[in-house]
Amino acid sequence: MGRGARRRSILGRWWAPGDVLIILAVIAASVFLISSSMAGAGGDSGLKVSISVNGKEALVRPLGGENENLTIEGYQGESYVEISGGKVHMVDSACPDKLCVRSGWISRPKESIVCLPNRVVIEIKSVEGGPDAINR
Repeated sequence: MGRGARRRSILGRWWAPGDVLIILAVIAASVFLISSSMAGAGGDSGLKVSISVNGKEALVRPLGGENENLTIEGYQGESYVEISGGKVHMVDSACPDKLCVRSGWISRPKESIVCLPNRVVIEIKSVEGGPDAINR
C-alpha cells in the first residue's frame, strides 16, 4: 500500500460522502434564517409607534414608514423623537436626568422609552399579535 492510498483512507474515515452535503445544508439554512430575521427588522413590518403624554395617546405612526423627527409637548417642555429605519429613539427631552435619551433605539413590540419627569411614553405596538414578552 502506497502513501497516497494511506492518506485517502484516513480522510475517508473523517469525511463520509454525505458529510459535505450535510455541512452545506446547515450553512445554507443558517444564512437563510439570519437573512430573513434581518429583513424582518425593518420596513413595513406591521409595527407602530405610539406616543403618549400624561397617559393619553398623543400620536401613532407606522414604524416602517418614512423617517420623521417629531416634537412632543410634555409636562415639563418639549421632547424630540426620531423615527428612522424601523427604529425609534428619544433625541432630547426637557427632563433633568435624560435617562430616556440614554435608553437608545427600540424596534420590537412591547419595548418602550419612558420619560417620567416629562410624562412622555414611547411604545412599539404590533398591529397583529406578537410575543407577550421579550427577554434580553
